[in-house]
Amino acid sequence: LVREAVPVLLAAGRAAAAAAVLDRLPSAYRRRGRFRLLRAQVLLAQGDTAAARAVFDEGFEVDDLREGDEVLGETWAQVSDEPLPARYDFRMRPA
Repeated sequence: LVREAVPVLLAAGRAAAAAAVLDRLPSAYRRRGRFRLLRAQVLLAQGDTAAARAVFDEGFEVDDLREGDEVLGETWAQVSDEPLPARYDFRMRPA
């Protein structure tokens, strides 16, 4: 449910509510790649690009990423002007 609620809250401009939803997750879940990616997106929505970049720099793996989903590249483009690091590059087509 959190995986669905956070993007909806962000789309509605409710970054604080999205952060609160993530904060209620048990720490074991918050460490999972999908939720770390959502944390980076929330941080971006809150205007904290440096903290969002730090999430990427610490590293994570989104093991349930759908084929063709470009969310990693899209989020990376908001935190850096550098090319998408190879460890996050799962694009199905060239940039």
